[in-house]
Amino acid sequence: MPKIKINPHNKTIEVPEGSNLREELVRNDIYIKTTCGGVASCGLCVAVIESGEEFLNEFSFEERQLLGNVFHITKERLSCQTIVMGDITIDLSAHQEAKTSKTIRKSREQIK
Repeated sequence: MPKIKINPHNKTIEVPEGSNLREELVRNDIYIKTTCGGVASCGLCVAVIESGEEFLNEFSFEERQLLGNVFHITKERLSCQTIVMGDITIDLSAHQEAKTSKTIRKSREQIK
């Protein structure tokens, strides 16, 4: 079974080959931004592929529409459109920051 190493969580999960990246992250209680629920219309569930890009499916039409054709520079994929077929390492730092900011904002509102 393929392994997904998730930074900055310093967590590794095993997934069945051919699994959807976003679904596996959610199944393993790992926060990932989304408003569309995984239908590639919001473009928020971006994961940076640090290694293992050769073990992922080709870009979908929807990904190209939302992210453009600059993967070779950004290493970004929509997790809802990404199928895992081997070991990969991803970076979800952008999602961690968003969750932290939301938590801090909520805490400040409760203080008032």
